[in-house]
Order: sequence, then structure tokens, then C-alpha cells
Amino acid sequence: MNALFERCRLFGHRGNSQQYLENTLDAFEACIQDGIDGIELDVQRTRCGTLVVFHDFTLSRLAGVDRRICEMEWEELKEIPIGGDQRIPTLEQVFALIGNRLLYDIELKAEGIGRTGLEEGVFKAIEDAGLQGNVLVSSFNPILLRRFKRRARNTIPTAVIYSRSKEVPTFLHEGQGRFLSRPTLLKPEREQALPMIERGKAVVVWTVDDEAEAQLLVAKGAKGIISNRPTALAHLFRG
Repeated sequence: MNALFERCRLFGHRGNSQQYLENTLDAFEACIQDGIDGIELDVQRTRCGTLVVFHDFTLSRLAGVDRRICEMEWEELKEIPIGGDQRIPTLEQVFALIGNRLLYDIELKAEGIGRTGLEEGVFKAIEDAGLQGNVLVSSFNPILLRRFKRRARNTIPTAVIYSRSKEVPTFLHEGQGRFLSRPTLLKPEREQALPMIERGKAVVVWTVDDEAEAQLLVAKGAKGIISNRPTALAHLFRG
């Protein structure tokens, strides 16, 4: 593991998503202004191969458009407003704006395990921006994570994400993907995190919004906290 987690780090979940629209340049830039360590962001690939920062696989929730990101060309997608007058950013645009002023937890998102070029594209974007020392790459999908690790030759830390959500296959609820991906860290939901930390595992916890809970996790040795309320928790990570 590089110096990324030399102390516990605070990441804004999709940026400062409490005050700004999630996964937008405004939400990310606000984390700099608020003194947050880093941002968690979701990256997926359009049909033409552009890496875009967007959580959902479809535009329905944020744009009211029943289209899938992976089936759209960037030239069309970039014109669609989300949340009023915002636009979906590319990973390249985020790197150009933020640079090394923040740390990044980049979640790889893809439907299925087919080879789309996502892992290779993300690694190249990180390398081109010179941000290898600022990045953690995570995913629910252990196959994507394993491919990324091989491409990066273990130069960038990785984390497998745990969740008991019904949207996640049952066999991944307890982090079984770690046996396939061999990640640097584990990234469980908050309800699952404390026993892992107490067993000495390197853990980044999501999503923690309560100050007392965050304080306990930091004291117990969590490597990172992802929060929807990063500004409210920031004082726990200073000094």
C-alpha cells in the first residue's frame, strides 16, 4: 500500500453530495474548499469508450431519460442536462480540474464481466494524469478489480466493496469477491465494518454520516471513511 492511507482518510461520497448534485464538478471542487481528503466517484464507459463519472447505469433518476450509459455516444450524452443545468463530467475533466489536490476512490462500474476496456482506460487516465499516488480503485465486481490489478501491476491500491443490498448478488454479500480479486483493502458497508477492523483488516468504510460512529471507526483503526456529510465530519481528520 502506498502513502495514501498513512492515516485515516475522509472521502466525500460522490463528492459533497449533500450540498451539490452528486458526481458533478461542483460537488468535487467543494471538497477542496471544505478541506476534505478525497472524493469517491463512479466511473463507467460509454459506447464509444469515453470514461464518464456517473453512478446509475441509466439516466432515468437524474435526467428522466430511459437510456443506458453504455449504449450512448459521448457526443449525445454530454448534451443531456442532469439536475437542472448540470452535465455529466468525464474522468479526464475531473482529473484536469482537481489534479493532485484531492485523493480519489474510483469505483469501476460495469454490467457483467465482459471485456469493455474500462479497466485499461481508467489505468491509462490515472497514468496520463500522473495521479498513481492519489488513487484507490474499488469495485463490487471482483473480475473487473482483478483485471485492473494486473494492468496496474499492483502499483495502485484496490478495494473490494461489500454490500448486503438486494441489488448485489448474494454470493458477494460478505465480500467473497476478495478471494478472486485479492485487494489491498476491504470496503464494507458500515454495519459490517467494525468486526473486520478488530480482526486487523485494512478497511475503508461506507457510508458513515454519524459523527460518533465515525469517531469510533477512526479510533479503532479504519483506513478510510466515506460519507455523505464530509463537511460535518472533516474536523475529526484534522491535526
